[in-house]
Amino acid sequence: MGTVILQTAESVAGLYIVGLLGFFLSSTGFVGPEAKRLFPKLVTQVTLPPLLFTSVVNAFTRSELGDLIYGSVIPVLSILAVFAASTLYARRPGASPKRRGVIGVGAATSNTIFIGLPVNIALFGEVAIPYVLLYFFANTTFFWTLGNYTLSLDGGGKTADLRHNLIFKALLSPPLLGFLSGIALILMGVQPPKFLMDSARLVGGMTSPLALLYIGMALSGSSLSALKPDMDLAMLLAGRFVLSPLAVFVLAQLIFPTLPPLMLKVFLVQSSLPCAATLALMAAYHGSDASFAGIGVSLSTVLSLLTIPGLMLLFGWLGM
Repeated sequence: MGTVILQTAESVAGLYIVGLLGFFLSSTGFVGPEAKRLFPKLVTQVTLPPLLFTSVVNAFTRSELGDLIYGSVIPVLSILAVFAASTLYARRPGASPKRRGVIGVGAATSNTIFIGLPVNIALFGEVAIPYVLLYFFANTTFFWTLGNYTLSLDGGGKTADLRHNLIFKALLSPPLLGFLSGIALILMGVQPPKFLMDSARLVGGMTSPLALLYIGMALSGSSLSALKPDMDLAMLLAGRFVLSPLAVFVLAQLIFPTLPPLMLKVFLVQSSLPCAATLALMAAYHGSDASFAGIGVSLSTVLSLLTIPGLMLLFGWLGM
């Protein structure tokens, strides 16, 4: 048991240090607001697409692509199950209508790339990336379709505008295009030239450190000072750290008991990560309770410093 704790601590220590560096750079004013806004764009539009592209091309053959469909069933069903349960709670009598979408979507979706990617690489190595992508695909598709629509209902929403702009752009975002283009080349049996793969690998290699720096920067300006614990916040956090991984585990045992062990562990880690950072942004856009959403994102990110090692300890205890 002590070995598991030590190995987990060593795996995530470097992640925390890079995140603390980002926190320091932001809190001291070394990095200003303009630079902070640049990081998410740089990661999602520049470094992440080639990382996903090279990961897919290197991880799968044409015959193995069936694993993508086979494996994606678990994250899709688990996300829908947690969303249904948390939405039912959020619609109880007397609940704030401005928080319904935030609770439902926040409990069901996680930060699968900015935190999920570097954490899984640190814990399991680059062999985990294909499974990270499976959960990312299900998580992102849900957020920008049913999730985004649900958030729009909180503020009486601009659903037509969102349907033609935000949702369309998100589903055809650079990360998803990088992912899908890799699949397309595999299906066509085309092997990209070495110089192209080397260049994509170099650019993609910057994703994890840039993402970790940005997380630290974001936490330096978090709204935790406005924290007022209540049952809504407890439900949001329970969805992230308890219901979501529990749903993944139960569904895997009931539907796919032969799921590869590494795939199951990656799905469990992905499902128990903090709220998606875009939750607070879209809550503000729609006129939902943006302050509540911001607190949920910030607090769940801080708590993940404890829950990730705790989950790895649980893996060791269960013999996974």
